[in-house]
Amino acid sequence: MDTNRLVQCSTFLALTVFFACTAPKFATKPSLETSTKDSARATSLGEFELQRQGKDRKIGMSQFRRKALDIAYTTAKNPRQVLDIIYPDTGAAPYKCIVVFHGGGWAYGSKQSETVAPIFQAISQGYAVVSVDYRLADEVTWPKPLHDAKAAIRYVRANAFRHLLDATNIVVWGVASGGHLAEMLAATNNQPGFEDRALGNPFTSSAVQGVVAWYPVSDISELPDAMSAAAGKIMGVNVKDNKTQLREMNPVELVTKDFPPILLVHGTKDQLIPFSQSVSMQQKVNEATGKMIATLRRIEGAVNGDPQIKSPESFSQDLDFVDRILFAGKNPHRQRNYISINLDQ
Repeated sequence: MDTNRLVQCSTFLALTVFFACTAPKFATKPSLETSTKDSARATSLGEFELQRQGKDRKIGMSQFRRKALDIAYTTAKNPRQVLDIIYPDTGAAPYKCIVVFHGGGWAYGSKQSETVAPIFQAISQGYAVVSVDYRLADEVTWPKPLHDAKAAIRYVRANAFRHLLDATNIVVWGVASGGHLAEMLAATNNQPGFEDRALGNPFTSSAVQGVVAWYPVSDISELPDAMSAAAGKIMGVNVKDNKTQLREMNPVELVTKDFPPILLVHGTKDQLIPFSQSVSMQQKVNEATGKMIATLRRIEGAVNGDPQIKSPESFSQDLDFVDRILFAGKNPHRQRNYISINLDQ
């Protein structure tokens, strides 16, 4: 074994022992309840309104003892091009990972937003959670957010050994406009024209092997006025009047036979992102791939950001889907007890 490889292996073993000895003692509960339940305040525009008004709270990061925060995933040193890694409290490295993209109409939100807090509960089930910030509409237009998302995936995969991750297969989990990014990642797997490799790790794949999308935007041209305005700002065009220009911005238009498995979770009464979008996306993926790899969980009567979507039962089913991709359906770390994710006041 050469000297460099010996040093790498020694470092890996030392870090693994350190993390095992310092594993956090999280309080567990027999359900998936989180403190986000009280703050899932449904308004006329759902979570988007919460974020637009600056009223969404942040996840209290001090509760996690095993974490790495604000890691730059590009060479640009932009404060928005950073990610957090929260390590699981069970299992041994390298850890399977879920990469999370927050929502907020491409204009608001952050990697520590309360709207993604329930997903962090995956750390009690053997998963590392990687939560990503990306450039927003006050700074860039499309396709820069997609370039950031792909750069984040490339970084995670290229630096998996360093960060004690198993990034051979990656599942991305997106919420609302973050769901749009997650779907775009999947729809453009292995298509160099959608990359900006100058952002770093140019020879590493940004392909993803699975998607969980909570009430995602799948068709930018079919949105209510409030969301259309937000979409128009990031896309740089009037999305109502320029449908022909939107093809390379619309996941539903880009689905190919190579699209990976996807779980869509959407409320039938979503007032911001129509439920019909996920119906169309499911149909398009299954038709294009010739396989039943797109699953739509219909949450009857649920509105945008509805607590039903993030309920104990719902989250557990979502994780079952992830298990099938990353653990071949046999995740040895699944348990009934989930940690409580606390928010800063």
